[in-house]
Amino acid sequence: MTDISSISRRYFVIGFFDGVLTVLGMIMGAHLSGEASPSLIVTAGVATALALGISSGWGAFEAERIEQLIVKRRKEKALLKNVKGCAIEKAHEFATVVSSIVHGFAPIPAAIIPLLPYLFLPLNQAFYVSLALGLSSLFVVGMFLGRISKTNLIVAGLRMIVAGLVTLAVVTTLSPSHF
Repeated sequence: MTDISSISRRYFVIGFFDGVLTVLGMIMGAHLSGEASPSLIVTAGVATALALGISSGWGAFEAERIEQLIVKRRKEKALLKNVKGCAIEKAHEFATVVSSIVHGFAPIPAAIIPLLPYLFLPLNQAFYVSLALGLSSLFVVGMFLGRISKTNLIVAGLRMIVAGLVTLAVVTTLSPSHF
């Protein structure tokens, strides 16, 4: 009735993608500054993950609330009936909440993945392992998209890695450390 699985899948992928790329960008920026330390990266990374999760969830709630309201009104018009209090209205409210939770949750574990090496490895090793983990997780999400779209899994995974590499290249090139 509300296409909640498609909406939630979309929000999960977008949130996961944002979580990985935002934290990889933060990690790259910290290293380029020359002021990187494991505790700074982990602390800033966790704060960034939480802020991104809250922002994503709240933004998704507000956007989805309006979208679900528009769809509900179209149904009311087609049915020539107000659906207030009935299953249609409750389904749209449920879809809003679920999709918001999915979008709010997805960036947090995604952002934590590249931070894990900083808990166990020396700074320079952690940097490279972090990049590898972040890009690998993007590849896995790309493969997931390839699987559900029934397209080439490797190509779908590589498309996500390219997005990650382009992001890192832009962050590196435009970093204030160069100016």
